[in-house]
Amino acid sequence: MNRGKIFLYCDRVIIIFLCFVIFCLPFSKAGIESFIWPVIFIFILKRFLGYKGQAAWGLLPKTGLNTALGILVIFTILSVVFSTNFGLSLRGFFGKELKFLALYFIIVEVINNSRRLKVMLGAIIISALFIIIDAGVMYFKGVDFLRGHETGVYPFCASFFTSTGFAAWLIVIIPIFIGIIAAKIIPELRFKILLLAAIIVQSLYLIKTCSRGGWFGFLVGILLIAYYVFKNSSLLVKKICVITAVSLLCISLLLPQSVVTNVKSYIGFNLNLSQVINERLKSMPQTNKDSATSARILLWRESLKIIRDYPLIGCGLNTYSIVAKKYKSFDEGGIYPHNSYLQKAAETGLCGLLAFLLVLCSFFRMGMRYLNQKKDYLALGFLSGILAFLVHAFFDTHLYSLQLVVLFWYMLGLTVAIIQLRPSAESC
Repeated sequence: MNRGKIFLYCDRVIIIFLCFVIFCLPFSKAGIESFIWPVIFIFILKRFLGYKGQAAWGLLPKTGLNTALGILVIFTILSVVFSTNFGLSLRGFFGKELKFLALYFIIVEVINNSRRLKVMLGAIIISALFIIIDAGVMYFKGVDFLRGHETGVYPFCASFFTSTGFAAWLIVIIPIFIGIIAAKIIPELRFKILLLAAIIVQSLYLIKTCSRGGWFGFLVGILLIAYYVFKNSSLLVKKICVITAVSLLCISLLLPQSVVTNVKSYIGFNLNLSQVINERLKSMPQTNKDSATSARILLWRESLKIIRDYPLIGCGLNTYSIVAKKYKSFDEGGIYPHNSYLQKAAETGLCGLLAFLLVLCSFFRMGMRYLNQKKDYLALGFLSGILAFLVHAFFDTHLYSLQLVVLFWYMLGLTVAIIQLRPSAESC
C-alpha cells in the first residue's frame, strides 16, 4: 500500500473521531478526551510516515493564523516558565493549550473538500437535534435523560452543568443552522423545515436559560448576519426591511395593552417568556450586596488586582484557582472571575491577552475579507456563532470550560477550513 492511501485512511479515521468529539461534546467530557487524543496521535503518526502536504515546514498546515498563534504560544510558554506553580502550568500547557491548538490545525488540514465538510456538518446537526430532545425532556419531564439533571436542583441546562454553558452552546449552533439553510447545503425541503423548527426551539431554549450574557452575545452575532444580508440585498429589499422594522416598532409602542392581552390569550401564550426576559433585564443594573451583578463586579476587581501584581506574563497558566484565593475579598470570592479575558490576562499577563486578541483580530479580518469577496452564508453563520460566543465569554469563563473551549477551537478550525476550501473532485 502506498503512502497516499495510508494518509487517506488516516484522514478518514480522524474525521470519524472528530465527528464523535462534536457529537458527545454537550454531554460527555470523558468522550471528548477519549476521542481527541487518538486524533492527535494519528496526526503525529502521519508526520512520522512522511506526510507534508501544504504544511509549513512539513508540520502544521498554513491557516492564515499561524503567526498570531505562534506569538500566543510564545507568551504562554513564558507564563509557564515564570509561573507561581511551574508544575501546574506545565500540565496545563501540554494537557490543555497544545491539545486545543492541535485540534484547530487538524480540522483545517483534514477538512479539505466539500464531502468531508458535509460529514462534519451532519455530525453537528445530529448532535444538536439530540440535545434539543434532551432539553425538551428536561422541560416537560423535569429531568434530562443524558445526565440526569433534575429541574429544581439544576437550572435549565439540558446535559450541560450550567444554564450559561447551555446558552453558550446554543448561540454557536443557532447561527450555524441559519448558515446551513441559507447556503442551500441541504436541498431537501423537509430537512430545511426540520432545521428551521430546530432554530425556533433552540431560540426558546436560549430565552429559558435566563443567561443575559448569552442573550447579548446572540444579539451581536445576529446583528452580524443582518448586516451582511442587508449589505448584499437590493435597494428594494433594503427599503422593505426598513419599513417593516419601523412599522413593527411603531405597532409595538402604540398598540393598546388590552389588544396585546387578547392576542396573547388567543395564541395561547403561556410560556411567560416575556416576563422572564423583563425580569432578567431589570436585574442587570442591580448592584445590591446579594445580586449576581455585584458579585461579578467584585470578582472582576479581584482579577484586576492579580493583573496589577503580575502585569506582563501573569501568575502562570492554569494557576488562577490557586492564586485567586489570596485575593479573596468577600465570602463567595477567590474563585474564577466569570470573565474569560480577565482570567487570561491574570494567568498569561497582558502580553498573553494581547496575543490572544491578535489571534481573534486575524481570524475576523480573514473572515470579513472572505465574505467581502464571496457570498458564503455558511461561513457567515460560523463567524456569527463564534462572535456571539466570544461576546458571551466576557461574562463567563467559557474559554476555561473543557466542553466550551473545545467547541471554540473546533468551530474556529472548521471556519478557517471553510474559508480555505475550494471545490474539489476528491472523494473522502
